[in-house]
Amino acid sequence: MKVKVFACYTLADEIQKIIPPNIDLELLPYALHREPQKLQSELQQRIDADFDHDTLLFGYGLCSYGVVNLHSERHTLVIPRVHDCISILMGARQIYDREFEKCPGTIYLSKGWIDQGAEPLAEFKRYSETFGEENAQWMIDTQYSNYQRVVFIDTEVGNSKELANYSSEVAMYIKADYQEQRGSLRILEKLILGDWDQEFVVTPPGRIVMQRDFL
Repeated sequence: MKVKVFACYTLADEIQKIIPPNIDLELLPYALHREPQKLQSELQQRIDADFDHDTLLFGYGLCSYGVVNLHSERHTLVIPRVHDCISILMGARQIYDREFEKCPGTIYLSKGWIDQGAEPLAEFKRYSETFGEENAQWMIDTQYSNYQRVVFIDTEVGNSKELANYSSEVAMYIKADYQEQRGSLRILEKLILGDWDQEFVVTPPGRIVMQRDFL
C-alpha cells in the first residue's frame, strides 16, 4: 500500500510529529476553509493528479462539506468521520459534541490555528492595516459577538505555555471566558496506522464521498 496524506496547515505540527518517513505529506492553505467549494476543488485536483499512491488519507473532517463528492478511480480515500479538525485535535468526535453542548459559542485555538492567524486578535491586526483600527474593531465586534468562550487545545506541540498565554490574551480581547483542554493525537495516529474503524469514512475506488457518510 502506497500512502499519501493531504492535510490542512492547521494540523501540520501534529501530523509531522507522528507521520513516518515512508508516507508522503502535502499541506494545503488554511484559507481554503473559508471557501468549501474551493477546498473541494483543490483536493479533487490533487487526487486526480496523483499516480504514485493507491491510498490517500485526509487531515480534514466534513469541513463545511468541503470533502463531499471527492472521488477517485484509482485510490481509496480515508477521512476521519468528524465535522472539522477541532474534533481531530480533541481526539474524538464525542468530546467535541460534549463541549458544543456546553457552550456552542466557543473559539477553539491550537498551535496551528494560532500560526495561521485564524483568531480574532490576528484578524484585528490584519483588518486594521486595511480599514483602520476603528473599523477593524467594529468588524471584530460584529463577527464575534456571539462567542462566550475561548478554549486552547494543548496537543503538546510547540511551546504550550506561550500558546496558552496568547490564547488567554485572545479571550481577554473579545471579553470571553478562557479555558484549556488537553488534546490528543489519537485520531491522527489511527488514520496513519490504518486503523480505520467506524471513526473513519473509507471510500473505495469508483465511489463518491457522501455527506451522509459523516452522520
